[in-house]
Amino acid sequence: MINLRYEFARLGVDYFLSGVSERYRRGRPVPPPRLVVWDSTRRCNLHCAHCGAAEETYPHELTTEQICRAVDEMAALRVDMLAVTGGEPLLRKDLLTVLDYARQRGLKTGIATNGYLVDEAMAQRIGAAGVQSVQVSLDGLESTHNQIRGNAQSFRRAVEAVERLLRQGIPLVSVATTVGPHNLADLEGLGALLAGLGVRLWRLAVVMPIGRAREADLLLRGEQLEALFAFVRRANRRGFRVYLGENLTFLGRWESRLRRQPAICPVGFTACCIGVDGHIRGCPEQPDTAANREGSLLEEPLAAIWQRGFARYRRREILSTDPRCAACADRFRCYGGCWVMREGEQHCISRIAHR
Repeated sequence: MINLRYEFARLGVDYFLSGVSERYRRGRPVPPPRLVVWDSTRRCNLHCAHCGAAEETYPHELTTEQICRAVDEMAALRVDMLAVTGGEPLLRKDLLTVLDYARQRGLKTGIATNGYLVDEAMAQRIGAAGVQSVQVSLDGLESTHNQIRGNAQSFRRAVEAVERLLRQGIPLVSVATTVGPHNLADLEGLGALLAGLGVRLWRLAVVMPIGRAREADLLLRGEQLEALFAFVRRANRRGFRVYLGENLTFLGRWESRLRRQPAICPVGFTACCIGVDGHIRGCPEQPDTAANREGSLLEEPLAAIWQRGFARYRRREILSTDPRCAACADRFRCYGGCWVMREGEQHCISRIAHR
């Protein structure tokens, strides 16, 4: 049965993407980003098996003054939200100072954290800074999560963080789970735990083939993906809101069963990432290499980089340069998949679902 709601949403998404692409091709201004993600630090207090940020180190991070200048630029562009990730963002002593400043400049703010540092005082500070969204990572039930995170206290600290943030009245407290063969069996139990805690949104994403996951057998294969999709459908039917991350941009026959609208890669269309040292790239999961950089905030304004850069995304180059994509009947449903998943040939659902 055709999901008309999904199909109408897909037409709207395609109209928007095509419009941005055409404006860029003609040299006309494109709409500003709605979301800017700040990859704030690569320092971390845990050692996760699937970490994609472990390969890169930086001699310097953006200073408070430099990132606040970037916030001023975002405000001028009317960016809707500044989301902060890492590493562990709360290791930056100035993080909440920056987010409070962003709030004063009219931006919504969010944090992705492992929760380990969210004691009662930190939860109160997060609330006082007006942070609207906090995402806490939980990758399984206690023994699984602790093994993945390399810390025997990490599960308890993450659960306590969720409880404290909910008590503080943070508008959206969500949980993120990175799914691989090692924790697939924990999803039912973890879902029950989150529902009991009062979590309203659970974001599931598959392991990406970057960082430590390059060398580990952490990627889902055919039957495991089917099991994940079936679980998401069951959970949503029970009224628990489960969002399947955009690193699987197209789900094949499951797409309109699990989603209300397409989960396109937003890079260059609605989102970009500020790197640890000020380089701009598409998203925080992308390796911070010269090939992925669009410019530097220390050398030119964010607005100039946004208007000039991101050519390969806006031109949808992959649909013609990748022979498999060019010949695929679903190319205008997945748009070539996630660029980060391409690092390990994990971007195409029709290929990985049959491995």
